[in-house]
Order: sequence, then C-alpha cells, then structure tokens
Amino acid sequence: MRRAGLWLLKAGYVLVAVALILVILELAARFIGLGAPILYYNDAWGGARPLPNQQVERLAGATVTIDANGYRSARSETAGALRILYLGDSVTWGGTSLNDDAVFSEVAADGLRARGRAVYAMNAGVNGTALVNHAEIFLHHADSVDAVVWLFPWGDVLRNYSTVGLLMPARFKPRFALVEVVDHLIFRYWIESLRERRAPEQEFHQPDVPTGRETFYDQVMAERKRKNLAAARAVVAEARRRRVPLIIGVTPVRSGERLEALPAEAVMFLDEIVGPGVMRLDVFRLLERRTEGIAPLFIDHVHFSAAGHRVVGEALTHALTAALDAPTTAAPLQ
Repeated sequence: MRRAGLWLLKAGYVLVAVALILVILELAARFIGLGAPILYYNDAWGGARPLPNQQVERLAGATVTIDANGYRSARSETAGALRILYLGDSVTWGGTSLNDDAVFSEVAADGLRARGRAVYAMNAGVNGTALVNHAEIFLHHADSVDAVVWLFPWGDVLRNYSTVGLLMPARFKPRFALVEVVDHLIFRYWIESLRERRAPEQEFHQPDVPTGRETFYDQVMAERKRKNLAAARAVVAEARRRRVPLIIGVTPVRSGERLEALPAEAVMFLDEIVGPGVMRLDVFRLLERRTEGIAPLFIDHVHFSAAGHRVVGEALTHALTAALDAPTTAAPLQ
C-alpha cells in the first residue's frame, strides 16, 4: 500500500513537471509571436488568399494587417487615392517578421505620399504562389487599379497553381501556440528528416520515382512554365489595353555575399515585354550597387530584410512617379 502511494506521488510529480514545462513552452511560443497566424482561404480568383480583416502581432512583435479587401495594407482605402496593386509571392508579401510599414509596398506608398499623392497600397502577395495565381488577381481587378507592381523570383514560373493546404498556410487559428510549433516541425522536419533513403548503389534500392519519370517530369515543368509565362503575357497585354502602368521585375537569389545572375531566359522574357506602359525594375543592379553589401539586404537566400525592402521601395517610389506621370501610348479600350 505504501509502495502504491509512493508511486502515485512520483507520478504526480512527473505530471506536474510535464505540465509546467508545457506551460513554459506555450508562454515562450506566444512571446516570440506564435499562436495567432494569418489565416487563409481559397478564393475564386488567385487561389490561396488571406482572409480579410485581420491584424496580428507576429514574430519579433511585427504587426501584420490584412484590410477589409484582403490586402496587406497599413492604411485603409480612402476616396480618391491611387490604387496600386502589388502582385507576387512571399517576396512581395514580406513575411511576418516585418512590420506592415517596412514592406516595399508601403515604403513606396509612403514615398508617394511625401510627394503629395494619396495612395492605397494593395499588397496581394501570397506565399508559395505561381504567376497564374498573380495574373488571376490582376485580371479580376484590372478595371479598378491605377498601377501595378509585379516582382517575383524566376522560380515562380515552375510553380503549379497554388491553393491553401492542410497545414501551410494556416486555415484555422490554433488553440495553443505550441500547435503552430508542432505544425511547423511536421512540415519542415518530420516529413523528410526522420526518414531514411537508401543510397542508389545499395541492393534492392527503390528509386524515388519510377524509371522514365524524369522525362515526364521535365515535360510537366515545361508546361507549367508555358502556362505561367502565358499568364504573365496576358497581364502585360491587358495592362496595355487598359492603359494601366505596369512595373515588373525578377528578384535575384542571394548566394553568400553575392547575387546569382538572373537566368538568361528571365532576361529574355523581360526584354520581350518591356515597352510602352511596361517598365522594368532592375532589382539585381539596384541591390548589387549598395555599399552595405548583399547579406544585410536579405533574410535568407531570396527574401528581403527590412533594409532590402527599403531599397526596393524607394526605387519603386521613383519608378511609380515616372510611370504615373508619363503619357501613355497604349491603344484605347475597345
């Protein structure tokens, strides 16, 4: 009887210790900004989209706001303001470790406001999306915007049409901050890191894909690229038809202390579409000539830091001023 009581006492100590550890971990997760992710849904235009009317405090205390129209915008829409639509993926979105006003869409808008223009910055960037997603958003709103900024990494041309998945991005608010931690660990590590793959030379090796699948894969990737670039060309054509200024650019990839050169096909594509009503923002050259170096301008290999967003946003202020003030030579609407 005494042993049973001692065992129960020890079990109680263990349960209390586990509960205390979980409480500490939960508080720590909330302290760093987890537990209140931006929630998404699948829209009829653009696929994955953030739900309207959200404002959360995220990583490092950054404020992330989704306005009533579903855009990441630090300021609400006002009558008579220039409506500038920003298309792109997570590079345009800016991430949840940056304040709304640190993202290049708001930096550019603030620059225009300082020049006496009222601006509504419509940041429609969404993580993991393809050019076909971005194009749908523009084509749905083409008659109600005054200018478009479209910046994206070239890898987006190989992406399939993106929709909201089971875990990433979030569709439902977690009950505890630790739930978000577990979701991230499953998505980032559990699926790949805790599974062994036999080396090809080992006996009874099972290949990752069936024999001959590489050829099929290349065909699928080529078709994705074709669809994405066709969508981009459709945006260019419609922007010209509607006399909507379009600023477009391919964002570079960072490799250590340098930038990787843009793929030749990216340069050829930009050279093809730039013309009346369509201006190229040379992000590669813009970042490369900064005296502070490349590393401080990036969070990782592709996403900009606050300093990088500021550089791009300030350049966009000048580009948008020139684009909005320039007389258009585009054909009138039919």
